[in-house]
Amino acid sequence: MVFTASQKHLTMLLNIVTDNQLITSQIVKIILMIILVVGVVSNLFRLTRKMLPQKMIIHTLIFISLSSILIFVYQQYYIDAALLQDSVYVSGTTVGYCDVFAEGQGIEFEYRIEGRVFLNCNTFHPFAQSSIVVPGGKYQVRVAKNNPARGRMDFSKKTE
Repeated sequence: MVFTASQKHLTMLLNIVTDNQLITSQIVKIILMIILVVGVVSNLFRLTRKMLPQKMIIHTLIFISLSSILIFVYQQYYIDAALLQDSVYVSGTTVGYCDVFAEGQGIEFEYRIEGRVFLNCNTFHPFAQSSIVVPGGKYQVRVAKNNPARGRMDFSKKTE
């Protein structure tokens, strides 16, 4: 049985695996979430005022857009927090190439946890594509224990 991450093309924008990369990513996400919360609250406040219907529509659309982005960023923050706080490394195998949203070509890989097979996709940056064995390359995959479907392959850690 193969399980895939439901949003693998949207969520795996970068190959962030190490603790330093995850911490930096978390800081950036916190700053972005603060900015988004300010925008959401500001537009919510403006919606409570009396204004022209055209402005009401504009502020409603801005409110909905910012709220949607905030939810997406928070989900990514939660995934990275789980990888940072409670993760394990398992062996994974490259399968082929895939498309990564906004990044172009990535590498598809599979890994097993407790008898289940997961299929995921990572960018290979900052590594050269020619330095990664595809298909059949064996590398470590960092997996959050509470969310095993969102593993990230660490191309700097080869396995045998």
